[in-house]
Amino acid sequence: MNHKYDPQEFATLLQRAVGNTKKKEFASLIDVSPEYLSRILNAKLENPPSISKIQSIAQNANNGVTYAQLLSAAGYAAQDEADPALAIPTSLSEDVRKFMQGTILTALSVSGISCTLEQEKKDTDYHLSVSFASGAISHWHFIFLSNATDELMKKELQSLYLRLIFEKISDTEKISFVTGSKEEFELYSSRIPENISLNLSVILIDEKNLTIEKECWIKSTPSLSSEDISIYTL
Repeated sequence: MNHKYDPQEFATLLQRAVGNTKKKEFASLIDVSPEYLSRILNAKLENPPSISKIQSIAQNANNGVTYAQLLSAAGYAAQDEADPALAIPTSLSEDVRKFMQGTILTALSVSGISCTLEQEKKDTDYHLSVSFASGAISHWHFIFLSNATDELMKKELQSLYLRLIFEKISDTEKISFVTGSKEEFELYSSRIPENISLNLSVILIDEKNLTIEKECWIKSTPSLSSEDISIYTL
């Protein structure tokens, strides 16, 4: 069943999931800040946690709280627990993460766009974020893809778009998916989300040369001109 995010219902479930575990310890287990966990528990989170965070909660939950229950309270489509199709199935190694981050930062530096590296926050799923002091784009967020099998790529794409639907993202923010797989690049380039208005792109990295091979804009908001799009393309 699909329904909207219910902060109070989710807070109640999370309280059960935390159980007798110390809140600071549970926050560490699911890789969020204690402040972020407190906001969820007090039903003060405007948007639901991402699917990958919900998956972490379920994996560490007490008192029989299930992944399907958490998904439902968050407003996502509940899936059969034996086949959690919405879950991002694989994770990046630290080496791959550093490689992708270094490649993007190098490309930004070469592009001549002056930006500031944002401090990493545990309560988001962005692998890298930079900000700009002026210009049409204020923040550029990067999500590194897992280069998995064809089936898992499709599941990850579905998970990411469901997450973005529930996030509060302004017209001056851009989100880019980053991959070293040509197949994954083609998948994201061809699957255009028609019902959301965001600045979205997918970037293909050349793994041998640590460079950007190409970037494809998936969608752009009306506030961006063709010149803006050209400026914020690697």
